Amino acid sequence: GMIAVKGVFISADRYFLILLVPALALGVARGYVRDFLPFVALILVYEEARGVAHSVQLALDYTPWYSWPIDVDHALFLGHLPNEALQGWLWTGHLQWYDQVLALVDRAHFFVPPTLLFLIWLENRRLFYRCAATLVVVSFAAAVCFLLLPVAPPWRASQVGLVHHLVQVGSIQGRESPVATGRSFIANLLLPNPYAAVPSLHTAYSLLTCIFALAWRRRVGYVFLAYPAVMWFTIVYFADHYVADILAGIAFAVAAWVLVGRALRPGGRLAAL
Repeated sequence: GMIAVKGVFISADRYFLILLVPALALGVARGYVRDFLPFVALILVYEEARGVAHSVQLALDYTPWYSWPIDVDHALFLGHLPNEALQGWLWTGHLQWYDQVLALVDRAHFFVPPTLLFLIWLENRRLFYRCAATLVVVSFAAAVCFLLLPVAPPWRASQVGLVHHLVQVGSIQGRESPVATGRSFIANLLLPNPYAAVPSLHTAYSLLTCIFALAWRRRVGYVFLAYPAVMWFTIVYFADHYVADILAGIAFAVAAWVLVGRALRPGGRLAAL
């Protein structure tokens, strides 16, 4: 994944190198490379698969779904669309301080999970393997969904006139950053997918980060309890996701955590390998 903090992009490959520094300092670099390099490689493969899904849809002239997540949100919120409501309350036409804060939360999606994984890895390798495998499984399951069920995000529905005018707050923040942006060589090679909306991986990753923290150290987990809620608020306000996308992300995250846990426990399929 990619993260922009004040316009500086950090991709999965770059963050792997960043975490290599403390690994070297702690004298565990060899084990770090052994365990994290395959994980990072698989995440990059997922990102390419996500882009390939969009390329296939373009080649087949396949139109993404627009209406059903809008219908779900209207049903949940009595005819109202949370994206429209939040932007009506909070968006002033130009960036406010809270937009800057929420933009950082939005991009924390790409560096909070691997940072927590590194801390878990230092202390509990068995739990690390379950957590890393869960992220890989939920990512590839999502990529399959992106291919078979492409869904347009709220900002795109706004562009074609299906909902009221919505602003891509995160994109505006990235463009107006005073720091020059730059992506890694590998990140520049990855194909984009503007319709990777259902399930919301911002939702799945943030919920799983909280679950990982609770499984590692209960007190640390309590600190992370607010993280998914703030993330979900952000992605709805930024018009990147509907609440329906969030519900799908929650379902994918919980299913991946449970299934990987069953596969890795003694007697499970992966444990036998």
